[in-house]
Amino acid sequence: MEKITARDNEKIKRYKKLASQKKARDEQGLFVIEGVKLFEEAVRSNVEVERAFLSERFLPRWENLKKPNDMPPVYLISEEVERKIAVSLSPQGIYAVCKKLDKPLNLGKIDNNGKFIALWDLQDPGNVGTIFRAADAMGISGIVISENCCDLYNLKTIRSAMGSLFRVPFVVTDMKTFLREYGEVLHPYAAVVDKNALPLLKVDFASGGLVVIGNEGNGLSPDQVSCCRDRLTIPMPGSAESLNAAMAATIIIWEMAKNRSTEVKG
Repeated sequence: MEKITARDNEKIKRYKKLASQKKARDEQGLFVIEGVKLFEEAVRSNVEVERAFLSERFLPRWENLKKPNDMPPVYLISEEVERKIAVSLSPQGIYAVCKKLDKPLNLGKIDNNGKFIALWDLQDPGNVGTIFRAADAMGISGIVISENCCDLYNLKTIRSAMGSLFRVPFVVTDMKTFLREYGEVLHPYAAVVDKNALPLLKVDFASGGLVVIGNEGNGLSPDQVSCCRDRLTIPMPGSAESLNAAMAATIIIWEMAKNRSTEVKG
């Protein structure tokens, strides 16, 4: 196992570039992960690991770790090098470069009765990752991402998703075009804060549907709302005026997963 002790090693500089620059990730079709759970989740989900870096203190745990069938090159790194590449405040000693996912939502075979969430221009990686995690837990069919959303391969997004990004089908697309092409079959609902909108509990998702979540600060604009067939809202009898995007999406996902019949609860 080759050992890397120089902070300016080309492999380390490349890792840092992939970790910090969306442009580099897009150009190379690669992204990075950090930590034991994410590494094992990536392996379980058949994400292709291009190479891995281990700290010296992690080496004893390496033998018992779940690994890819085709083991990529593995490099031992010094503590100094680890300090350069670690993002976590409590580094676990394992880092990897992976190839971007090849499990996109296939628009040519989209399930007309599926249950989908659409994220329109969300900017907080933590929110997006949390929504992926909720969608994974509740068995949502897929997630539609607008082109101006935060980068899914940002390490913050990946860590917030806790491995769910590797499993939930998604597509990054022009949202207006998507809603225009699939709006008739998927019945898109705009999630809004408006007491005059359809209460969430009165929406029947038994035959599927798609709910569009807007930007954290501004929500959905009137123009974006007009791209949807209906509006829905989460009634809030308490004092809070609104929920953040991840909280609202999680509540909606929970309701979508209930498979209620056409007799919707009042």
